[in-house]
Amino acid sequence: MASANALLSSFLIFITAIFKVALPVTVTTPGQVNIPLGGTGEIPCNFYPSSYAAIYWTRRDDADGKEHVISRVGEDVTGSGFDSGNFNLTEDNALQIRYMQLKDEGRYECQVLDTEFEDDASETQVIAIVTPETAPRITWSCGDQCISQHGPSSILNLTCTSDEAKPPVKLKWTNDQGTPIEAVSSSTPNGTMLVGSSVTTSTIQYVVKRNNTLTCQAESEMIGKRSSEQRSTVKLYESVTPDEAPSVTTTCVNNCRTGIDVGTLLNLTCTSGEARPPIKLKWKNSHGSPIVTISSDVQVGITVGTFVTTAVIQYTFKSNTTLTCQAAGLTGQMTIVQLNEMGIGTSAHRENLNGSEIDEGGFDLVTILLVAVAVAVGVVIILGIAVAVLYKKNKEYPVFQSPMFYLTNGRATVSSQEVASPTTERNLRITFEVTLTNPTSYDSETASETDSSTLAA
Repeated sequence: MASANALLSSFLIFITAIFKVALPVTVTTPGQVNIPLGGTGEIPCNFYPSSYAAIYWTRRDDADGKEHVISRVGEDVTGSGFDSGNFNLTEDNALQIRYMQLKDEGRYECQVLDTEFEDDASETQVIAIVTPETAPRITWSCGDQCISQHGPSSILNLTCTSDEAKPPVKLKWTNDQGTPIEAVSSSTPNGTMLVGSSVTTSTIQYVVKRNNTLTCQAESEMIGKRSSEQRSTVKLYESVTPDEAPSVTTTCVNNCRTGIDVGTLLNLTCTSGEARPPIKLKWKNSHGSPIVTISSDVQVGITVGTFVTTAVIQYTFKSNTTLTCQAAGLTGQMTIVQLNEMGIGTSAHRENLNGSEIDEGGFDLVTILLVAVAVAVGVVIILGIAVAVLYKKNKEYPVFQSPMFYLTNGRATVSSQEVASPTTERNLRITFEVTLTNPTSYDSETASETDSSTLAA
Protein backbone atom coordinates (compact mmCIF):
# COMPACT_ATOMS: atom_id res chain seq x y z
CA MET A 1 0.00 0.00 0.00
CA ALA A 2 2.83 2.40 0.91
CA SER A 3 4.70 1.68 -2.35
CA ALA A 4 1.53 2.33 -4.39
CA ASN A 5 1.02 5.70 -2.68
CA ALA A 6 4.63 6.62 -3.38
CA LEU A 7 4.27 5.73 -7.06
CA LEU A 8 1.08 7.76 -7.30
CA SER A 9 2.72 10.77 -5.70
CA SER A 10 5.71 10.50 -8.05
CA PHE A 11 3.41 10.28 -11.05
CA LEU A 12 1.45 13.37 -9.96
CA ILE A 13 4.65 15.34 -9.45
CA PHE A 14 5.83 14.31 -12.91
CA ILE A 15 2.55 15.35 -14.56
CA THR A 16 2.53 18.67 -12.73
CA ALA A 17 6.10 19.45 -13.71
CA ILE A 18 5.59 18.55 -17.39
CA PHE A 19 2.21 20.10 -18.10
CA LYS A 20 2.25 22.86 -15.48
CA VAL A 21 -1.32 22.13 -14.48
CA ALA A 22 -2.98 22.40 -11.08
CA LEU A 23 -4.18 18.99 -10.00
CA PRO A 24 -6.92 18.42 -7.43
CA VAL A 25 -5.78 17.39 -3.98
CA THR A 26 -5.48 13.64 -3.29
CA VAL A 27 -5.65 12.27 0.29
CA THR A 28 -4.56 8.81 1.49
CA THR A 29 -4.67 7.27 4.96
CA PRO A 30 -4.01 3.69 6.18
CA GLY A 31 -6.95 1.34 6.21
CA GLN A 32 -6.55 0.38 9.91
CA VAL A 33 -4.54 1.61 12.87
CA ASN A 34 -4.21 -0.34 16.13
CA ILE A 35 -3.56 1.62 19.31
CA PRO A 36 -2.88 -0.05 22.69
CA LEU A 37 -5.57 0.60 25.26
CA GLY A 38 -4.38 3.49 27.43
CA GLY A 39 -1.53 4.23 25.02
CA THR A 40 -0.83 6.76 22.27
CA GLY A 41 -1.05 6.29 18.52
CA GLU A 42 -1.08 8.32 15.30
CA ILE A 43 -3.09 8.22 12.07
CA PRO A 44 -1.01 9.65 9.21
CA CYS A 45 -2.70 11.75 6.54
CA ASN A 46 -0.80 12.02 3.24
CA PHE A 47 -1.95 14.37 0.48
CA TYR A 48 -0.73 16.00 -2.71
CA PRO A 49 -0.21 18.79 -3.58
CA SER A 50 1.32 19.63 -0.24
CA SER A 51 -0.20 23.12 -0.04
CA TYR A 52 -3.51 23.30 1.76
CA ALA A 53 -5.94 25.80 3.18
CA ALA A 54 -7.45 23.63 5.94
CA ILE A 55 -7.37 20.08 7.38
CA TYR A 56 -10.31 18.54 9.15
CA TRP A 57 -10.38 15.33 11.21
CA THR A 58 -13.81 13.87 11.94
CA ARG A 59 -15.09 10.62 13.40
CA ARG A 60 -18.01 8.76 11.84
CA ASP A 61 -20.52 6.93 13.99
CA ASP A 62 -22.62 3.89 13.15
CA ALA A 63 -25.43 6.11 11.85
CA ASP A 64 -22.95 7.63 9.39
CA GLY A 65 -22.99 10.90 11.27
CA LYS A 66 -19.85 12.99 11.65
CA GLU A 67 -18.29 14.38 14.81
CA HIS A 68 -15.72 17.15 14.46
CA VAL A 69 -12.62 16.11 16.41
CA ILE A 70 -9.87 18.57 15.49
CA SER A 71 -8.93 20.88 12.61
CA ARG A 72 -6.17 23.20 11.47
CA VAL A 73 -6.85 26.38 9.53
CA GLY A 74 -3.66 28.26 8.98
CA GLU A 75 -1.88 28.18 12.33
CA ASP A 76 -5.03 27.78 14.43
CA VAL A 77 -5.90 24.36 15.88
CA THR A 78 -9.42 23.89 17.28
CA GLY A 79 -11.90 21.17 18.10
CA SER A 80 -13.50 19.33 21.01
CA GLY A 81 -10.81 16.66 20.89
CA PHE A 82 -8.08 19.29 21.13
CA ASP A 83 -9.82 20.95 24.05
CA SER A 84 -10.10 17.65 25.96
CA GLY A 85 -6.39 16.98 25.59
CA ASN A 86 -6.99 13.50 24.13
CA PHE A 87 -6.34 14.54 20.53
CA ASN A 88 -3.68 16.62 18.83
CA LEU A 89 -2.23 17.34 15.39
CA THR A 90 1.43 16.69 14.65
CA GLU A 91 3.55 18.94 12.45
CA ASP A 92 2.82 16.75 9.43
CA ASN A 93 -0.94 16.86 10.26
CA ALA A 94 -1.22 13.28 11.57
CA LEU A 95 -4.00 12.79 14.11
CA GLN A 96 -2.55 11.84 17.50
CA ILE A 97 -4.81 9.95 19.94
CA ARG A 98 -3.70 9.99 23.58
CA TYR A 99 -4.84 7.74 26.43
CA MET A 100 -6.68 5.45 24.03
CA GLN A 101 -10.06 4.26 25.35
CA LEU A 102 -12.71 1.95 23.94
CA LYS A 103 -14.93 4.96 23.21
CA ASP A 104 -12.21 6.32 20.89
CA GLU A 105 -12.61 3.40 18.51
CA GLY A 106 -14.24 4.11 15.16
CA ARG A 107 -13.73 5.41 11.60
CA TYR A 108 -11.67 8.59 11.39
CA GLU A 109 -11.69 10.74 8.25
CA CYS A 110 -8.98 13.12 7.15
CA GLN A 111 -10.35 15.87 4.84
CA VAL A 112 -7.98 18.31 3.12
CA LEU A 113 -9.07 21.57 1.49
CA ASP A 114 -6.46 22.96 -0.94
CA THR A 115 -5.83 26.55 -1.94
CA GLU A 116 -8.07 26.12 -4.96
CA PHE A 117 -10.88 25.14 -2.59
CA GLU A 118 -10.85 21.61 -3.89
CA ASP A 119 -11.07 18.86 -1.28
CA ASP A 120 -10.54 15.15 -0.81
CA ALA A 121 -10.91 12.80 2.13
CA SER A 122 -9.83 9.35 3.25
CA GLU A 123 -10.97 7.12 6.13
CA THR A 124 -9.09 4.95 8.64
CA GLN A 125 -10.50 2.38 11.03
CA VAL A 126 -9.03 2.81 14.53
CA ILE A 127 -9.10 -0.15 16.93
CA ALA A 128 -8.08 -0.23 20.58
CA ILE A 129 -5.99 -3.32 21.23
CA VAL A 130 -5.16 -5.19 24.42
CA THR A 131 -2.20 -7.55 24.61
CA PRO A 132 -1.99 -10.21 27.34
CA GLU A 133 -0.20 -9.01 30.45
CA THR A 134 0.99 -12.46 31.54
CA ALA A 135 2.03 -15.68 29.85
CA PRO A 136 -0.59 -18.38 29.23
CA ARG A 137 -1.47 -20.68 32.14
CA ILE A 138 -1.32 -24.47 31.77
CA THR A 139 -3.67 -26.66 33.80
CA TRP A 140 -4.37 -30.35 33.58
CA SER A 141 -7.03 -32.89 34.26
CA CYS A 142 -7.34 -36.64 34.16
CA GLY A 143 -10.37 -38.59 33.05
CA ASP A 144 -11.73 -41.77 34.59
CA GLN A 145 -9.48 -43.90 32.43
CA CYS A 146 -6.43 -41.92 33.55
CA ILE A 147 -7.35 -42.23 37.24
CA SER A 148 -7.94 -45.95 36.93
CA GLN A 149 -4.74 -46.69 35.02
CA HIS A 150 -2.32 -44.41 36.88
CA GLY A 151 0.38 -45.67 34.56
CA PRO A 152 3.04 -43.75 32.65
CA SER A 153 1.07 -44.30 29.42
CA SER A 154 -2.13 -42.76 30.77
CA ILE A 155 -3.70 -39.92 28.76
CA LEU A 156 -3.50 -36.43 30.24
CA ASN A 157 -5.70 -33.48 29.28
CA LEU A 158 -3.59 -30.31 29.13
CA THR A 159 -5.38 -26.96 28.78
CA CYS A 160 -3.61 -23.69 27.93
CA THR A 161 -5.48 -20.46 28.76
CA SER A 162 -4.40 -17.00 27.63
CA ASP A 163 -4.88 -13.73 29.45
CA GLU A 164 -7.58 -11.37 28.17
CA ALA A 165 -6.72 -9.85 24.81
CA LYS A 166 -8.27 -7.73 22.06
CA PRO A 167 -8.24 -9.06 19.40
CA PRO A 168 -7.94 -12.63 20.76
CA VAL A 169 -4.59 -14.42 20.53
CA LYS A 170 -3.88 -17.80 18.99
CA LEU A 171 -2.38 -20.61 21.09
CA LYS A 172 0.09 -23.08 19.67
CA TRP A 173 1.30 -26.31 21.34
CA THR A 174 4.70 -27.87 20.55
CA ASN A 175 6.75 -30.75 21.98
CA ASP A 176 10.46 -31.05 22.80
CA GLN A 177 11.45 -31.12 19.13
CA GLY A 178 9.25 -28.11 18.26
CA THR A 179 6.72 -30.28 16.45
CA PRO A 180 3.19 -28.83 16.64
CA ILE A 181 0.62 -30.74 18.68
CA GLU A 182 -2.93 -30.58 17.38
CA ALA A 183 -5.54 -29.33 19.83
CA VAL A 184 -8.62 -31.44 20.46
CA SER A 185 -10.65 -28.35 21.39
CA SER A 186 -10.29 -24.56 21.51
CA SER A 187 -12.53 -21.63 22.37
CA THR A 188 -12.51 -17.82 22.72
CA PRO A 189 -15.03 -16.86 25.38
CA ASN A 190 -15.55 -13.21 26.24
CA GLY A 191 -13.32 -11.72 28.88
CA THR A 192 -14.68 -10.72 32.27
CA MET A 193 -12.47 -7.68 32.99
CA LEU A 194 -12.64 -5.74 29.73
CA VAL A 195 -15.49 -5.18 27.28
CA GLY A 196 -14.63 -6.53 23.86
CA SER A 197 -11.75 -8.70 25.05
CA SER A 198 -11.53 -12.48 24.73
CA VAL A 199 -9.84 -15.35 26.53
CA THR A 200 -8.42 -18.12 24.36
CA THR A 201 -8.23 -21.74 25.52
CA SER A 202 -6.62 -24.69 23.79
CA THR A 203 -6.73 -28.30 25.02
CA ILE A 204 -4.59 -31.23 23.92
CA GLN A 205 -4.51 -34.87 24.95
CA TYR A 206 -1.06 -36.24 25.60
CA VAL A 207 0.31 -39.67 26.45
CA VAL A 208 3.38 -39.55 28.69
CA LYS A 209 5.82 -42.20 27.45
CA ARG A 210 9.01 -40.58 28.71
CA ASN A 211 10.18 -37.33 30.28
CA ASN A 212 8.74 -34.57 28.09
CA THR A 213 8.68 -30.77 27.91
CA LEU A 214 5.67 -29.20 26.22
CA THR A 215 5.26 -25.53 25.27
CA CYS A 216 2.19 -23.34 24.82
CA GLN A 217 2.84 -20.15 22.84
CA ALA A 218 0.46 -17.19 22.53
CA GLU A 219 0.71 -15.56 19.11
CA SER A 220 -0.78 -12.42 17.56
CA GLU A 221 0.28 -9.48 15.43
CA MET A 222 -0.05 -7.25 18.50
CA ILE A 223 2.40 -9.21 20.66
CA GLY A 224 5.33 -8.68 18.30
CA LYS A 225 8.67 -8.59 20.12
CA ARG A 226 7.06 -9.71 23.38
CA SER A 227 6.46 -13.22 21.99
CA SER A 228 9.07 -14.70 24.34
CA GLU A 229 7.08 -13.38 27.29
CA GLN A 230 3.94 -15.11 26.05
CA ARG A 231 5.26 -18.65 26.35
CA SER A 232 4.72 -21.28 29.06
CA THR A 233 6.28 -24.71 29.41
CA VAL A 234 5.37 -27.78 31.39
CA LYS A 235 7.62 -30.74 32.21
CA LEU A 236 6.13 -34.21 32.29
CA TYR A 237 8.04 -36.95 34.08
CA GLU A 238 7.55 -40.67 33.59
CA SER A 239 8.32 -41.25 37.28
CA VAL A 240 8.04 -38.84 40.25
CA THR A 241 8.95 -39.71 43.87
CA PRO A 242 7.62 -37.70 46.82
CA ASP A 243 10.18 -35.44 48.47
CA GLU A 244 8.75 -35.85 51.98
CA ALA A 245 7.11 -38.49 54.15
CA PRO A 246 3.30 -38.69 54.21
CA SER A 247 1.45 -36.21 56.40
CA VAL A 248 -1.13 -37.25 58.99
CA THR A 249 -4.16 -35.28 60.17
CA THR A 250 -6.56 -36.39 62.90
CA THR A 251 -10.18 -35.61 63.67
CA CYS A 252 -12.25 -36.77 66.61
CA VAL A 253 -15.47 -38.65 65.78
CA ASN A 254 -17.00 -39.02 69.26
CA ASN A 255 -16.21 -39.03 72.98
CA CYS A 256 -14.12 -35.89 72.41
CA ARG A 257 -12.79 -34.13 75.51
CA THR A 258 -9.73 -32.13 76.44
CA GLY A 259 -7.65 -35.27 76.28
CA ILE A 260 -7.97 -38.69 74.70
CA ASP A 261 -9.97 -40.98 76.97
CA VAL A 262 -10.48 -44.68 76.66
CA GLY A 263 -13.16 -45.16 74.02
CA THR A 264 -12.38 -41.99 72.04
CA LEU A 265 -12.97 -42.66 68.34
CA LEU A 266 -10.53 -40.97 65.95
CA ASN A 267 -10.25 -40.65 62.18
CA LEU A 268 -6.62 -40.57 61.04
CA THR A 269 -5.97 -39.48 57.44
CA CYS A 270 -2.60 -40.15 55.80
CA THR A 271 -1.79 -38.09 52.68
CA SER A 272 1.13 -38.79 50.38
CA GLY A 273 3.23 -36.28 48.49
CA GLU A 274 2.86 -35.82 44.74
CA ALA A 275 4.01 -38.92 42.85
CA ARG A 276 3.82 -40.60 39.48
CA PRO A 277 2.57 -43.26 39.40
CA PRO A 278 0.58 -42.79 42.63
CA ILE A 279 1.98 -44.57 45.67
CA LYS A 280 0.16 -46.91 48.04
CA LEU A 281 -0.21 -46.10 51.74
CA LYS A 282 -0.28 -48.73 54.49
CA TRP A 283 -1.31 -48.28 58.13
CA LYS A 284 0.23 -50.45 60.87
CA ASN A 285 -0.19 -50.66 64.64
CA SER A 286 2.57 -50.83 67.25
CA HIS A 287 2.97 -54.60 66.65
CA GLY A 288 3.42 -54.11 62.91
CA SER A 289 0.04 -55.59 62.05
CA PRO A 290 -1.86 -53.96 59.16
CA ILE A 291 -4.85 -51.71 59.93
CA VAL A 292 -7.73 -51.84 57.47
CA THR A 293 -8.57 -48.45 55.90
CA ILE A 294 -12.16 -47.23 55.82
CA SER A 295 -11.51 -45.19 52.65
CA SER A 296 -8.75 -44.39 50.17
CA ASP A 297 -8.59 -42.04 47.20
CA VAL A 298 -6.31 -40.84 44.41
CA GLN A 299 -6.53 -37.26 43.14
CA VAL A 300 -4.50 -35.27 40.64
CA GLY A 301 -1.67 -33.18 42.10
CA ILE A 302 -0.78 -29.57 41.44
CA THR A 303 2.28 -30.61 39.45
CA VAL A 304 1.15 -31.76 36.01
CA GLY A 305 1.05 -35.54 35.69
CA THR A 306 1.35 -36.32 39.41
CA PHE A 307 -1.11 -37.87 41.87
CA VAL A 308 -1.84 -37.56 45.59
CA THR A 309 -3.02 -40.59 47.60
CA THR A 310 -5.02 -40.54 50.85
CA ALA A 311 -5.80 -43.42 53.23
CA VAL A 312 -8.18 -43.06 56.21
CA ILE A 313 -8.50 -45.34 59.25
CA GLN A 314 -10.71 -45.25 62.34
CA TYR A 315 -9.09 -46.03 65.66
CA THR A 316 -10.66 -46.42 69.10
CA PHE A 317 -8.24 -45.37 71.83
CA LYS A 318 -7.64 -48.06 74.48
CA SER A 319 -4.16 -47.31 75.81
CA ASN A 320 -0.98 -45.50 74.89
CA THR A 321 0.14 -46.76 71.51
CA THR A 322 2.02 -45.91 68.31
CA LEU A 323 0.61 -46.03 64.76
CA THR A 324 2.57 -45.83 61.52
CA CYS A 325 1.62 -44.71 58.01
CA GLN A 326 4.05 -46.15 55.45
CA ALA A 327 4.51 -45.23 51.77
CA ALA A 328 4.80 -48.65 50.18
CA GLY A 329 8.01 -49.29 48.31
CA LEU A 330 9.76 -46.14 49.56
CA THR A 331 12.34 -46.64 52.30
CA GLY A 332 12.05 -44.06 55.07
CA GLN A 333 8.76 -42.67 53.75
CA MET A 334 6.75 -43.14 56.93
CA THR A 335 5.08 -41.06 59.61
CA ILE A 336 4.79 -42.22 63.23
CA VAL A 337 1.83 -41.07 65.32
CA GLN A 338 1.92 -41.37 69.11
CA LEU A 339 -1.39 -41.67 70.96
CA ASN A 340 -1.56 -41.20 74.74
CA GLU A 341 -3.90 -39.76 77.34
CA MET A 342 -2.43 -36.27 76.85
CA GLY A 343 -3.47 -36.30 73.22
CA ILE A 344 -1.68 -36.76 69.93
CA GLY A 345 1.76 -35.26 70.05
CA THR A 346 2.41 -32.33 72.36
CA SER A 347 -0.75 -31.28 74.13
CA ALA A 348 0.27 -27.59 73.99
CA HIS A 349 -0.10 -27.68 70.20
CA ARG A 350 -3.31 -29.63 70.18
CA GLU A 351 -6.51 -28.05 68.88
CA ASN A 352 -10.13 -28.76 69.79
CA LEU A 353 -11.16 -32.33 69.13
CA ASN A 354 -14.52 -31.38 67.67
CA GLY A 355 -13.56 -32.20 64.10
CA SER A 356 -10.57 -29.91 63.64
CA GLU A 357 -7.05 -31.11 63.01
CA ILE A 358 -4.78 -32.19 65.86
CA ASP A 359 -1.07 -31.68 65.69
CA GLU A 360 0.82 -34.94 65.34
CA GLY A 361 4.49 -35.31 66.09
CA GLY A 362 4.71 -36.97 69.53
CA PHE A 363 6.82 -36.27 72.57
CA ASP A 364 10.37 -36.09 71.27
CA LEU A 365 13.75 -35.28 72.79
CA VAL A 366 13.66 -31.70 71.49
CA THR A 367 10.42 -30.98 73.36
CA ILE A 368 11.82 -32.40 76.61
CA LEU A 369 14.98 -30.31 76.29
CA LEU A 370 12.99 -27.14 75.63
CA VAL A 371 10.84 -27.74 78.71
CA ALA A 372 13.95 -28.40 80.84
CA VAL A 373 15.61 -25.21 79.62
CA ALA A 374 12.47 -23.20 80.37
CA VAL A 375 12.30 -24.60 83.94
CA ALA A 376 15.99 -23.87 84.52
CA VAL A 377 15.61 -20.29 83.33
CA GLY A 378 12.64 -19.83 85.66
CA VAL A 379 14.60 -21.12 88.67
CA VAL A 380 17.52 -18.79 87.91
CA ILE A 381 15.18 -15.80 87.67
CA ILE A 382 13.51 -16.63 91.03
CA LEU A 383 16.89 -17.06 92.77
CA GLY A 384 18.10 -13.78 91.33
CA ILE A 385 15.06 -11.93 92.67
CA ALA A 386 15.51 -13.51 96.16
CA VAL A 387 19.18 -12.53 96.34
CA ALA A 388 18.36 -8.98 95.28
CA VAL A 389 15.68 -8.65 97.99
CA LEU A 390 17.99 -9.95 100.75
CA TYR A 391 20.81 -7.69 99.66
CA LYS A 392 18.56 -4.64 99.69
CA LYS A 393 17.17 -5.57 103.14
CA ASN A 394 20.65 -5.88 104.67
CA LYS A 395 21.69 -2.49 103.37
CA GLU A 396 18.84 -0.76 105.20
CA TYR A 397 20.56 -1.12 108.60
CA PRO A 398 23.67 1.08 109.20
CA VAL A 399 26.64 -0.56 110.89
CA PHE A 400 28.17 1.36 113.82
CA GLN A 401 31.72 1.20 115.01
CA SER A 402 32.36 0.40 118.70
CA PRO A 403 31.01 3.41 120.68
CA MET A 404 33.03 5.46 123.18
CA PHE A 405 31.69 5.56 126.78
CA TYR A 406 32.00 8.54 129.08
CA LEU A 407 31.14 8.45 132.84
CA THR A 408 30.09 11.70 134.45
CA ASN A 409 28.26 11.97 137.79
CA GLY A 410 26.72 8.50 137.62
CA ARG A 411 25.52 8.80 133.97
CA ALA A 412 27.19 6.86 131.17
CA THR A 413 26.95 8.51 127.76
CA VAL A 414 27.79 6.86 124.47
CA SER A 415 29.46 9.24 122.06
CA SER A 416 27.31 10.40 119.18
CA GLN A 417 28.04 8.97 115.73
CA GLU A 418 27.00 10.21 112.33
CA VAL A 419 26.29 7.49 109.82
CA ALA A 420 24.72 7.33 106.33
CA SER A 421 21.30 5.77 105.83
CA PRO A 422 21.10 3.75 102.56
CA THR A 423 17.31 4.05 102.38
CA THR A 424 16.83 7.80 102.93
CA GLU A 425 20.22 9.01 101.62
CA ARG A 426 20.59 11.20 104.73
CA ASN A 427 23.09 11.25 107.61
CA LEU A 428 21.83 10.12 111.05
CA ARG A 429 23.26 11.08 114.44
CA ILE A 430 22.41 8.68 117.24
CA THR A 431 23.19 9.18 121.01
CA PHE A 432 22.76 6.50 123.72
CA GLU A 433 22.45 7.22 127.45
CA VAL A 434 22.79 4.67 130.28
CA THR A 435 21.72 5.49 133.91
CA LEU A 436 23.47 3.57 136.67
CA THR A 437 21.34 1.71 139.21
CA ASN A 438 23.53 2.73 142.20
CA PRO A 439 25.08 5.98 141.19
CA THR A 440 28.32 6.92 142.89
CA SER A 441 30.37 10.02 142.37
CA TYR A 442 33.26 9.28 140.20
CA ASP A 443 35.89 11.52 138.92
CA SER A 444 37.06 10.78 135.46
CA GLU A 445 40.63 11.44 136.47
CA THR A 446 40.59 9.01 139.44
CA ALA A 447 38.36 6.28 137.99
CA SER A 448 40.06 2.94 138.06
CA GLU A 449 40.56 0.72 135.01
CA THR A 450 38.38 -1.93 136.66
CA ASP A 451 35.46 0.48 137.02
CA SER A 452 35.65 1.44 133.37
CA SER A 453 35.73 -2.18 132.27
CA THR A 454 32.77 -3.03 134.46
CA LEU A 455 30.77 -0.10 133.08
CA ALA A 456 31.65 -1.02 129.53
CA ALA A 457 30.53 -4.56 130.11
